[in-house]
Amino acid sequence: MKEGKVPADVLSKFVYTNLGLKRSDVLVHSGIGEDCSVIEVGEYAVILSSDPITASNNLSGYLSVIISCNDIASCGAKPIGILETILLPSGSNEELLYEIMKEIDRGAKELNIEVLGGHSEVTSSVNKPIISTTAVGICEKNKFIKTGGAKLNDDVIVTKALGLEGTFIIANDYYDILKKHISLKTLDNAKSFINELSVVKDGLISAEHGVNSMHDITEGGLLGAAYEIAEASKKGIEIYNDLIPIREETKIICSFFNIDPLKLISSGSMIITSTDGSKIVNELKKHNIEATIIGKITEHGKFLIDGDKKIEILPPDSDEIYKISNYKNGL
Repeated sequence: MKEGKVPADVLSKFVYTNLGLKRSDVLVHSGIGEDCSVIEVGEYAVILSSDPITASNNLSGYLSVIISCNDIASCGAKPIGILETILLPSGSNEELLYEIMKEIDRGAKELNIEVLGGHSEVTSSVNKPIISTTAVGICEKNKFIKTGGAKLNDDVIVTKALGLEGTFIIANDYYDILKKHISLKTLDNAKSFINELSVVKDGLISAEHGVNSMHDITEGGLLGAAYEIAEASKKGIEIYNDLIPIREETKIICSFFNIDPLKLISSGSMIITSTDGSKIVNELKKHNIEATIIGKITEHGKFLIDGDKKIEILPPDSDEIYKISNYKNGL
């Protein structure tokens, strides 16, 4: 298998067939595109999600908090806490753990959540720090949103712009190399995208105004998220290429590395479906959150419409960001 997410067909064959019993108090079970499990607790639903940070070499502690809480918000729930598992390579010093925890503390304070616990160890099994976060959220049990809730003829909306996380990671981790080829202004703008990677506000605002499904856009980028939301909902989807918001910094950096921004890890942007997309867009813009209608939920088929071309959207492959390391020695 390629580096990155395990392919959907492999998950279906080997993972989703080995999940123990299905409990009646679990309202959302594991499945393609469903990043969260939902558990009924009285009048409330507890939302749980777990994610590692592997693609970034810097600021991974901060990213671990933001990315995992984005999953909680995509269910329309408010995050309340996280558990962190930190694996450090052999020979790591105390300063490294301290820096990671400072980043985690920063992210937790920004989102007004608590670090509930976790685990840390030094192990020869890893060659760089690996952080895996479990996030916990809560909402009323009749108000949570599923990835698989999209309905026929829903508008498809994205918030902010595509590729924000990937653009930040590449600009930050490869800054010294890229500054020889790309303007410092472009790179510094790209690094500032770290301030836009949370979609907690996007999710909570949207959930209050009539959405049918939400999914944060992570590995596999927009096309991966579009595939997952359609697959989970047992519907089709059409995305219109000329409507997709991509910032100039992302275009420049992706062009330099010859990678596709539509398949680039994109935390900071959420994909939403609603019967009234204009209403959602307007509500988000009232809170200074960019939002754009880029497509439609259909009966069947998953396609990117690019002018006269109708390109099938396939199951997400390895994220474009993993191609970057192949260029490092040649730059």
